[in-house]
Amino acid sequence: MTGPGPRAAVRDGDPPGGETVPSPPESPTAHRVPRLLRRLVAPELLYLAALGLTGVAAVVSVTLPAAERGELAANMVAATLGAAVGGLSLDTFLLSRPAGWVTARGRAWVLAMLGVSVLLSGAAAALLTTVAGLGSHLVGVGAAAGLTVFNTVSSFALRRRSFRLVYAVRAASGALLVGGYVALHAAGWLDGNLWSLVWLGVQWLSALAVCGLALVMVRRAGPVPPASATASDYRADVLAVGNLHVGIFAQMMTLRFNQILVARFAGAGPLGVYALAVAALEFAQAGAVVRAQRILADRDGADGPDPTKAVVRAALPIALAAVVGLAVLGFLQPEYRHAWVLGLLLLPGSLATAAGKSWSALLLKRRGERPTTAVALVTAAVAIPAYYGIIPWAGAVGAALASSLAYAVHAFGSRASLRRAQPPSHGTV
Repeated sequence: MTGPGPRAAVRDGDPPGGETVPSPPESPTAHRVPRLLRRLVAPELLYLAALGLTGVAAVVSVTLPAAERGELAANMVAATLGAAVGGLSLDTFLLSRPAGWVTARGRAWVLAMLGVSVLLSGAAAALLTTVAGLGSHLVGVGAAAGLTVFNTVSSFALRRRSFRLVYAVRAASGALLVGGYVALHAAGWLDGNLWSLVWLGVQWLSALAVCGLALVMVRRAGPVPPASATASDYRADVLAVGNLHVGIFAQMMTLRFNQILVARFAGAGPLGVYALAVAALEFAQAGAVVRAQRILADRDGADGPDPTKAVVRAALPIALAAVVGLAVLGFLQPEYRHAWVLGLLLLPGSLATAAGKSWSALLLKRRGERPTTAVALVTAAVAIPAYYGIIPWAGAVGAALASSLAYAVHAFGSRASLRRAQPPSHGTV
């Protein structure tokens, strides 16, 4: 076991394994400045910045008429859900693999998995766009492919603990999106499809940026030994992907399919308002997303304390602030005056989602894919009938109520299944 030793530094030019030379004394200020910089670029803050900029983009999009914003939202949900459905959950799968997995399998296998997932994502987005009856197939398919590339390739960087770099790319893409929206508004081009094309371009710029980051990491890692996996290892991978993806597919249908139904049964205007409320409440889940990714990237398992209570406590004030922000926006833009009501109805579900993300990640690490899949399938079995039963006659309000119910079911199921897990061992070899 290795760990921090005496305060010492190895000088450039020392032979490997050579003697260490004590570091020269440093002033307290020299210690405080790097520590302050690290805090300012902490992964959680960068992720919040990325979400914040995405939120600013959502606020700017409120300058669109509700129907045009609904067109933009339809393209976004078709692409994001298409990437989730067709992406085979490779990002989560790769994060949860043990150390050395990528080297053992070889690049050809990983690239083949990525290629298949990109094709499936595009097909799923095309189908969802047709079901919604809104949006552009070009934007839906193209953005779904870009999102799949970004999510999957980012998982390689996250496996190497490059949380700051990945989240910095996300923040930069958010800033670029805000700039694009502001430019369109300044030019007076208030067309939802045109704004969707800008969003599509930003997704692919982000994907290319993270691909460049991954290539740099591969080059720094040096020559890669030939794959050592056997045919049974590859079959096991396919089975594991299937088991994991069934659960995440069900979970994402629970999270996003309601917007497809709002588009189909309520129309573009109500979808524009509802999607704004959903986006605002997703701010509260930032800490839970980062915590879940850290749990999945932990090669030694998730045997530490359960962080969920702290995650929910941090999420509550953000969720309340989001509802207040929606009320202010509704006052300034009358077409969105009911957004705060939808946000209030979504608030319990948002907190349940924050808890469920943490518990679901812990469950995956401690018990494997099957229990997480079972929880997600039970949740979808509750959510999808509820969506179909209430959204056609209650519209966006029904979607918010059914969503909060579904998110609570997922959180409760994850926690109950986690309690049945064997307690993690500490201190064993």
